[in-house]
Amino acid sequence: MAEQYMKGRSFITSIKMNYFHCFLKQLTGYNIHPSIELSNQKLRIADMGTQTAIWPIEVAEAFGPRAEVVAFDTSDRFTPPSPWLPPNLSIRIHDITLPFSEDLLGQFDVINFRLFLTLPPEKLNVMLANAMALLKPGGYIQWTEHDKTDLEPLSTNSSRSFEAVNALIALEKNPFPNYNAFWVNDIAREFTKTGLDVITEDRVKTRKSMLMQMNELHLLSMMDIQEGLSKAVDEFKEEHLDTLTEDFAHGVTSVDGFITIVGKKPL
Repeated sequence: MAEQYMKGRSFITSIKMNYFHCFLKQLTGYNIHPSIELSNQKLRIADMGTQTAIWPIEVAEAFGPRAEVVAFDTSDRFTPPSPWLPPNLSIRIHDITLPFSEDLLGQFDVINFRLFLTLPPEKLNVMLANAMALLKPGGYIQWTEHDKTDLEPLSTNSSRSFEAVNALIALEKNPFPNYNAFWVNDIAREFTKTGLDVITEDRVKTRKSMLMQMNELHLLSMMDIQEGLSKAVDEFKEEHLDTLTEDFAHGVTSVDGFITIVGKKPL
């Protein structure tokens, strides 16, 4: 079920991905974590599971000829056509759970993972090991996730119930059969097991000024899940979605947490 969800629903999926990027950029203030020390030499930067390629596009444009950026994904369904990309950005079709070709090993200064959401926990260490092989000594991996174990209700309106938003919080933790929302809390541990030195583990909550945007992301995510893909989601839409939409418009919300881990490959 989760694998089908990851394939997405065309333009709704693209809108959600791009909106989430803008949301995270506003929330954190960066594309590359400030703890990552970059040399003045030519850089190679990789984005894993690039989706719409909005992150590597911004990074490529920010660094210009100083950096070569490579974005990996299993398809180019959501990425712009190659002629529309910055000249220092390339898209490569590759399953990041599989080893990379020899010519890429030990070549990258920074590798970015973000918003894998429905990742089966058993794939976490495989993906990290493959990424570790791409890194130069002293290179960095940064990983940012929506921490669905860290949501709490909030209201400015005492006349509204928390019933619908509490149902949303419960759904976020278990939207599909065999889904495990707690895997994000293992990322730092898996960094260490892979041989990375963890230099940053940031946890941040959605600021009040951004709660309306988070509400919209929750609603977009609901639109992105096709009927019949998840019994839990279908039941939530039937029982709570209309009320939740009204609650969002009247000061009831969930305050969501996010986590970023940065690891460095030893010299």
